[in-house]
Amino acid sequence: MEIIDRSLDRAALSTILDEAREPVTLLRCDLAGADLRDLDLTEVRFTECALDGTLLDGAAVGAVVFTGCRMTGVSMERTRGLGFEIRRSNLFAANLIGVVLANADLTGCRFTEAVLRGADLHASVFDECDLTEADLFDANLTDADLRGARLGACDLDRLRALRGAILSPAQAGAIVADLTGAQILEISS
Repeated sequence: MEIIDRSLDRAALSTILDEAREPVTLLRCDLAGADLRDLDLTEVRFTECALDGTLLDGAAVGAVVFTGCRMTGVSMERTRGLGFEIRRSNLFAANLIGVVLANADLTGCRFTEAVLRGADLHASVFDECDLTEADLFDANLTDADLRGARLGACDLDRLRALRGAILSPAQAGAIVADLTGAQILEISS
């Protein structure tokens, strides 16, 4: 079932989900500021939707896919359900405390100033992502591939947060330069 170019609040979305006999795809729908806390969104696909300021705290998001969405300031704390994905979306200043996005392809997402405290991001791929000023305190980045991500400035707390992540030599050099003020030069052969 595909819903296109509609403005939806909690009541309208609940009605659609209750009446659906197949997975729901929302295309270019406006859910900005909607209170969707604790709603069962299992298998819903959000494509190019506006979710700015939407409250998704405690929602069931198993197999949910967000693609090309505007999610500035979205709150997804305590979401539940595995296998949800976020692709090419803008999550500027989003609250993603404790979110589980392990083994996810997060290519093209903007996490600038997002709060990812305690998030499980292990083995995820962050190609073309912006993590500038993202709060990664206590996030699990073990085997997370950050080689294609913009990390922003690095202090000792941020360095600790990157524990276990996969970085490029250029990123490692930038981190050393940030922390020490040293000049990092490549050896010419």
